[in-house]
Amino acid sequence: MKKLIGFGTLCVLMTLGACSGSGNKKTADDAAVLPVVEFEGYRYDAIASVPDSDALDTEGGNFWRFSGTGMLPVKVGNKDVSVLRDSLERLGGVLVIDKTHSAPILDSPLLKDMGLTATDFDPKSTKACSTYYNQLSVALCTPAVVVWKDYSYSYLCMAAHGMYNTTFVNYSIEDGKILSVADLMKPGYEKELTELIRQKLKEMNVSLLVDINEVEIPKDFEITSQGLRFMYGLYEIAAYVEGEVTVEFDSYELEDLFAPGVFARYFSLTPDAQ
Repeated sequence: MKKLIGFGTLCVLMTLGACSGSGNKKTADDAAVLPVVEFEGYRYDAIASVPDSDALDTEGGNFWRFSGTGMLPVKVGNKDVSVLRDSLERLGGVLVIDKTHSAPILDSPLLKDMGLTATDFDPKSTKACSTYYNQLSVALCTPAVVVWKDYSYSYLCMAAHGMYNTTFVNYSIEDGKILSVADLMKPGYEKELTELIRQKLKEMNVSLLVDINEVEIPKDFEITSQGLRFMYGLYEIAAYVEGEVTVEFDSYELEDLFAPGVFARYFSLTPDAQ
């Protein structure tokens, strides 16, 4: 492909333990155990062709334009990030060839049935009626957790409107793994959390496509600096006009549901307190 623009911008977060004031000074050993997190960016812009699309009379009807940007992990503490990085590349629909070249993945589950073929056409001078855009950003980075937000938008030529989707990846630095809701909660949390979410939806007056008693805990959630944000995708529980429906909780609202140590690790200003 032509015009697969990549870059190797490096963003470094170094969490240091030293602070001013003789009563609060940290030792060198304290600082050494805190993580260093490094990211590198990518960007791509490319044209793909659609087979048997000459029936479309619309200009550019036989082309898709793929563009995207994102940040991927280079180092997260002392953990092996190869599996995490591979998961994020697949989520972002990107193949990072090297520090200067990236390309969209055209045989992903979302696109594999479309038969798209890479071209070397210049995206800036080629009319493409269908478009796909993806942004993989770092939504939160603390000494305990890194949260990625993946936003994608697609428009199929001649469709009434585009479609978009937001997905989160919550990565525990200490545990070296992608977190699920169950990793944060006490056993048997499901019923109470479900009821709390339903109550929030009632208070929000969301126009639902399903009965409120059929709403379950969504698969997508985000750890924020204040608590947890749950997200339902387009059409999952509400009409397109409602957009993606988010339900937010401050950490104190869920404190009784959190597993031991979770509140202190991710939300407390004094993480050593239990």
